[in-house]
Amino acid sequence: MSTFQSDPMSVLQQLDAAESLAFTAVSPSDASLVAADPATGNVGAVPVAIHSDTQTILVVEGDESTRETLIQMLQYRRYKVLAAASGREAILTIQQQHVDLVLMDVDLPDLDGFRTTRLLRQMMDLSQLPIVMVTSASDPDEVLRAFDSGANDHVCKPLDPAATLARIATQLQLKSALQRLQQSEERYALTARGTNDGMWDWNLVTGELYLSPRWRCMVGLDGASWTPHGSEWMDLIHHEDRRRVQLDLEAHLCGETDHFETELRMQDGKQTYRWMLCRGLAVKDSHGSAYRIAGSLTDITEGKVADALTGLPNRMLFNDRVQRSVDHQSRNPQNRFAVIFMDVDDFKLVNDHFGHDAGDDFLVSIASRLDTSLRKSDAIIARMGGDEFAVLLENIRHVDEAVAVAMRLHEKMRSPFPVGDREILTQASMGIAVSEFDPESGKPQATAEELLVRADTAMYFAKNQSELPYAIFNDDMLAENMLRLELGSQLRHALDRDELTLLYQPMVQLCDGTTAGFEALLRWEHPEHGTVSPNMFIPIAESNGLIVEIGKWVLRKACQQAKLWQAEFGRPIMISVNVSVRQLSASGFVEAVTETLEQTQLQPECLKLEVTESLLMQDPESTIELLHDLRRIGLTIGIDDFGTGYSSLSYLHRMPLDILKVDRSFVDSMFDSDKNAALIRSILALAKSLELNVVAEGVETQAQLRCLQDLGCHFVQGFYFSHPLKPDVASEMINHHWL
Repeated sequence: MSTFQSDPMSVLQQLDAAESLAFTAVSPSDASLVAADPATGNVGAVPVAIHSDTQTILVVEGDESTRETLIQMLQYRRYKVLAAASGREAILTIQQQHVDLVLMDVDLPDLDGFRTTRLLRQMMDLSQLPIVMVTSASDPDEVLRAFDSGANDHVCKPLDPAATLARIATQLQLKSALQRLQQSEERYALTARGTNDGMWDWNLVTGELYLSPRWRCMVGLDGASWTPHGSEWMDLIHHEDRRRVQLDLEAHLCGETDHFETELRMQDGKQTYRWMLCRGLAVKDSHGSAYRIAGSLTDITEGKVADALTGLPNRMLFNDRVQRSVDHQSRNPQNRFAVIFMDVDDFKLVNDHFGHDAGDDFLVSIASRLDTSLRKSDAIIARMGGDEFAVLLENIRHVDEAVAVAMRLHEKMRSPFPVGDREILTQASMGIAVSEFDPESGKPQATAEELLVRADTAMYFAKNQSELPYAIFNDDMLAENMLRLELGSQLRHALDRDELTLLYQPMVQLCDGTTAGFEALLRWEHPEHGTVSPNMFIPIAESNGLIVEIGKWVLRKACQQAKLWQAEFGRPIMISVNVSVRQLSASGFVEAVTETLEQTQLQPECLKLEVTESLLMQDPESTIELLHDLRRIGLTIGIDDFGTGYSSLSYLHRMPLDILKVDRSFVDSMFDSDKNAALIRSILALAKSLELNVVAEGVETQAQLRCLQDLGCHFVQGFYFSHPLKPDVASEMINHHWL
């Protein structure tokens, strides 16, 4: 359907014809434009603003042809015109430039017109920025949605140019009138702001109180006969806000503030509370005593409880819903519920590689995908901030139901997310906390705040220590969390105190059973807690940024040891070093590797860097470039944990790789089914086609070893041969024959 009632090229001619009928023999300030009422088709006079160059209109239209036609139409009437092709561009324009009115189409390529309007309403109210929305005549619901989003007016497609200009002029006149009224009488200015605000007028002498129909509707009293007297309306205010509202009101009536303005929670007729902005201005007698106050009530719930970026409920609303579930369980012990806390893995890398705008788009895509994965009848999903999301599951019977939801969300996260012209693979770690009822105390075992802490603690456990994408909270996790906090503060001094050490696990060449090299494995010998698992302290180092400094120490120490072995045994010894996400993404990584090789005088071909497959696939294009830089130095490059990161064959063909390292989980389960053994055969076939060697880690039995030999694996390592060894013991294994 065409946007205009006739061909766009004839719009200006239509305006010429309309203008010839528009002006009557009255003063310029009373000029009118004759136009057809879009609802009735009747022709009548509608007011036309006397334009000036200072009136700026922003046209938000995704279709370039329509946008240009609208610009010409408005410029013809001497408006200054700005243009935006998307909702995000519109918001940015309004943040940077003065705009008097927005003409916005509902169909936009990113944020639709309704959502863009809601976001703008959080920045500017109806009187500050009129918004006229272009809706579809074929969908009457769009008109209701337009006003519900915060639009001042609307026009329907196909557009009548004269009627469109008339509505724009009306809104500009109304805005101008409101600005003048706000300088004089507050009550009339507020009244003119629009029907979205509830109006009130309180006679402080008689106690008589006028509440507009809109005010009553906002608090669920439309149609009710209740007529409060004096301050009785405050009974509807949340008890935690009531005293503060009274103090704010008294401060204005006593002259301490020039106007009354406060935020509060009021009942909405559904036994819930909504956030309101209450404003007012007192009228005083000649003695300075207030005898009357009038004002407005504005519903600001969406801005308070909705996340501006994703549109999901925010932390405030989510916490409120969890508290309600706790209260409900207090009255009905059988009503169990669960909280799932979710963190998107490596989100910071997306921001670092692609920028914050891409990061925002990434979060919006995640929120949309998660939101569509849940049944709204029994689940609430919220953005808690940053890359953290939370889910409230009401009325569950068993924790398995929460696990099923977590796995469904995990599956949804496995598909690539488009970010610009790229695709990003990520996953989420989830913690689950179930609310249990304590029959002895007659109360739920945990408060709302404690449940969120428990879910967050379980999430951290899942991220760093669980092979599953989720973990279910238990009390042992709290003790472990306290230990983690303690270790985080002490890890900063571990290097200075010489508490970190490297162990070396031999890598065996299957063709002749000789030691092909060693993998350097970091350990922390804590003076109080003994040997701290890398699964515990490596994630801590990742989160606080120490991993870059520690990684440099590991690289230097491993290269020094390889050089010592070379001098002792008279032949090169391959040393493998794992590289973390943060190390590889840090600036100057290639230069740091080059400097280490020069300082230790180790040949580059003796150093193998192992990078996890999931890291390689987060940003394949940048990673390929970085790996080529490392390859030019002469290093050996290997993919660690291969088979767990969903590599694309097209990228593997382009990456300068030497080794694929099969994840230990595949070796552990190779006899569980024919499918698992076939998977290892497929990896070996893939490696052969790419002319790569394969290392299988986690070999613990002779049966596993023989199977890998039969399959043609090149190298193996694991406890079947040796645990990680101290350097002096590892030296004894260099000339050892293992087979």
